[in-house]
Amino acid sequence: MNNSLARFWPIIALAFPVLEIIGIVRIWDAVGIWTLVWLLLDVAAGAALIALERAAFMPVMAATMMGGGNPFEALKASGLRFLAGVMLIFPGPISDAIALILLVWAGFRPPVPEPIRRPRGAAANDDVIEGDFRRVDD
Repeated sequence: MNNSLARFWPIIALAFPVLEIIGIVRIWDAVGIWTLVWLLLDVAAGAALIALERAAFMPVMAATMMGGGNPFEALKASGLRFLAGVMLIFPGPISDAIALILLVWAGFRPPVPEPIRRPRGAAANDDVIEGDFRRVDD
């Protein structure tokens, strides 16, 4: 990493929470107690997004791989939605804006796989051999 860039990481790490607090105070001045409602709904939405993503990760990956899709795209979208949930839990308008950007970047869709579409009556596997049989005792 570039040495001059490495010197700014502590400044960014300390400035981010301060900017979030300043944003919360300014929003509180504008709308009052509704700020608290927004923050509580924000935490609930972030926790729900994380729980939903956690529960749907494996089925989405399985459906992606069975459907011949790219598992890395599914992994990226899942990671972005999870990170967006974490950013929603962190209070403040900047983290909420980052969370919305992450959700848009992930192409926000509910993280549940589409059912695999097959024609009615078609076999699940093309290697199936159909026929009749009878048992012959020796």
